[in-house]
Amino acid sequence: MAVDKPGGGGGGASSSTPSPASTTDRFLKIVLSWDYLRIVADSKGADKAKGLQHVKNSYASVEEYLGVFEPLLFEEVKGQILQGRRNEEEGEDDEVGLDWQRGAVASCAESEGFHKLSMVVSDGLRDSVCENDLLLLSKEKFEEGVNPTAYAFAVVEQRGGKDNLSLRTFVAGEIKNLNVARPVKSLRLQRFASILSTSDSFLWILKMCSLSTILREYSGMHSVASHPFKDLILSASENNRDGDDQKRAWNVPQPLMDYLKTNLNGSQLDAVNAGLSRRSFVLIQGPPGTGKTQTILGLLSAVLHSAPARMQTRGGFDVQKHGPELDIESKHANWMKASPWLIGANPRDLIMPVDGDDGFYPTGNDLKPEVISSNRKYRAHVLVCAPSNSALDEIVLRVLQTGEYVMKITTLIIPRLCVLD
Repeated sequence: MAVDKPGGGGGGASSSTPSPASTTDRFLKIVLSWDYLRIVADSKGADKAKGLQHVKNSYASVEEYLGVFEPLLFEEVKGQILQGRRNEEEGEDDEVGLDWQRGAVASCAESEGFHKLSMVVSDGLRDSVCENDLLLLSKEKFEEGVNPTAYAFAVVEQRGGKDNLSLRTFVAGEIKNLNVARPVKSLRLQRFASILSTSDSFLWILKMCSLSTILREYSGMHSVASHPFKDLILSASENNRDGDDQKRAWNVPQPLMDYLKTNLNGSQLDAVNAGLSRRSFVLIQGPPGTGKTQTILGLLSAVLHSAPARMQTRGGFDVQKHGPELDIESKHANWMKASPWLIGANPRDLIMPVDGDDGFYPTGNDLKPEVISSNRKYRAHVLVCAPSNSALDEIVLRVLQTGEYVMKITTLIIPRLCVLD
């Protein structure tokens, strides 16, 4: 059973765009072949970066790009598996789905290189899992003093009728090298396959984590060849006709800039400055735990509280001119006008939008907040998108937690944050 690279014929990579099905199949075969106990053991080792390549600033081809980032993404999957179990173990012990549950194999059939099985489980377990959740199936429960001999990962395809789960697993062998198509034979998986072939076999089931988000990331990474921003992603640069893309496109208030310099590290501040530049596209990458969400918050704060340094007109670019700086009393007065919810109910919640109010000048709605010291029609709107609701929730929660401090510097950023999934 070979595990081909998407778009390729099993031997080498191809620059053709892979089909979503082939990309998903490759991802699942690799992940489902892993040995959970080996993942745990490797996480405690000193050399966790073995086999990973250094992330470069630019890449000569799509194949080179994928060769660097695909192994990193699979390391992220392993991290999610370990983190998912830690999160489950820190929950309530009596909560359904946080401990081993027992299920019976109702049917099993081979299809497209996988073993697809239907399992009879309790209502509680069925209701606690969702599509693309990763489960660990085992003949023996993992307990102290027990040496499991037959176990494998499975992914939830769908929740069937009452007490039924449709799962997919891969038992042809372990995939230890992403560049080698043929799996390595595994006695553990051979024993597990023999259990699946026996009718009415019982297995222990443990929920690990969700693969939904990382699956979308993997599919997006492998579709880079057909992406309109492919050249920008590979080269990390663009041909700017203006020739001045490095300069900041926004006039950031000095108190806010001082706050960012104090609370962000060097790489995070560089990322914020890149986002505030005149480049049409900025890609910020970083492994888990490097502060990407904190960088997003800094960038949002800067954009939402700044005025554009210049605006494009028919004749080119015009530098924005501002009147004399207001004294502190006048600033407070303007802040209160722009943020009436700070001293009572939000007037915007008390009225319906005026016909034709699409967020652009003129709106006819005088109660909408304005960006201080900038023309009304130039006020900033930011659309934040993420591959999962939980990622957006994390950003909003961070905004709620840090908004009060940022508000003391300029004004509250929450009302101007447009978050859509």
